[in-house]
Amino acid sequence: MSVIGHFRREGDGFTGRIATLALDVTLRLAPATRVSAKGPDYIALVGENEVGAAWRARDETGAILNLKLDDPAWPEPVNTRLMAAEDGVLPLTWIRRSETPDKPPPPE
Repeated sequence: MSVIGHFRREGDGFTGRIATLALDVTLRLAPATRVSAKGPDYIALVGENEVGAAWRARDETGAILNLKLDDPAWPEPVNTRLMAAEDGVLPLTWIRRSETPDKPPPPE
């Protein structure tokens, strides 16, 4: 996992900066109006443009939120996790999609 940003709680959301080789933006996570049980808890915004969504983490990874970020210039969405931290500076980690090797077909 690579750390691609750092965030802080701000009111009822989060604000931070994402910096990669191709990206350097301020990202805001604003509470979402949930329309279904599976809807996101937060909307990811760059300026006023929606670039993704986040759901509260319900696992044992130490994550606060699981985010899915997307951009028309990217070949596919990026999965990230906003992790807990004692100092209040929450790291955003990029989760690389694991490539599963091609399995040979089952014997006939």
